[in-house]
Formats: sequence, structure tokens, C-alpha cells
Amino acid sequence: MEPLVFKGTERPITPVDLQAVEQQYSFTLPDDYKAHLLRSNGGWPVRDTFFQPDPEGKGQVVKRSVNSFYAVRYGDDTLEESMESLRSDLHPDLVPFADDAGGDQFVLSVGSQDYGSIYYISHEFYTPPEGEYNEDTDEYTSPAPLDYGSGVNFLAPSFTAFL
Repeated sequence: MEPLVFKGTERPITPVDLQAVEQQYSFTLPDDYKAHLLRSNGGWPVRDTFFQPDPEGKGQVVKRSVNSFYAVRYGDDTLEESMESLRSDLHPDLVPFADDAGGDQFVLSVGSQDYGSIYYISHEFYTPPEGEYNEDTDEYTSPAPLDYGSGVNFLAPSFTAFL
């Protein structure tokens, strides 16, 4: 399959830039997503519409449109800025990589149970997952793996499959 064409991309990045992001946030990005960022850092896809099986299981197809993909290091809407602004609301295994025109998020999993899977978060229906409070340490623990909260819909098993 031919790579998806992107317009409005930012300056190219290097593998060292990607390693810096991975170290900063203590995760490892999927190889197919890293390869994409090295080819197209941010921007918007020429073919911006994706189709998702109906999350309610009624056999219909739901249309999703991507506004822009987040760039690494350069530009106005970066992956790093998205991580900073959304990290307190998202499960720690989810990394935002794009948004739609209404502010909904496309995220990928860096968790071991569904590594690389792509999800869509509708902000109108999203309820962040909650961790457990430990009275002894006066701290909250992370939510359980795959407990991403309501309003999170599976789109694809990998970034490549999503594109």
C-alpha cells in the first residue's frame, strides 16, 4: 500500500528527536508510527476520512475525519504539547497523535496488552478512567490496563492498519 500523502508538515525530525520524546514520557512508540513521523512530521492527510465499525454494534459504519496530526518538536500543535495538556485526563497508556475539527482525539496505545492499537476519543462522551486511592501512601494508582474510560472507541489494531 502506498503511504498516505500529507500536506502542511513541519520540519523533518530525526530518530534522536523521537528517542527524546520517548524518554521524556517513559514510553516506546510503535515502529510504524515512528516511521510515519520520520516521513511526515505533523500536517494533515489529503485523504482525511476514515471509517470505523459501529461502536454500538448495530452494523453501521461511522465516518471519522482527521483535522491534523501532531508534529514532534516543531510547529504549533505538537505531540509534546498534547501530552502536557491531556496527560491528566488520559489513561497513561494512551498517546494523542491527531485530532478532528471538533477537538476529539485520535490516540494510540503504548500499553503491553494492546500495544499500537488506535482509538478515537469523543470528548462529548468521554469520562476519564480513575485509579485507586491508597490511604496509606495518600496517592492514587494508575487505572487498570485497558480501562480507558467511556467514550473511547477502538479503530484499528495498528497505526498502519489505521492509515
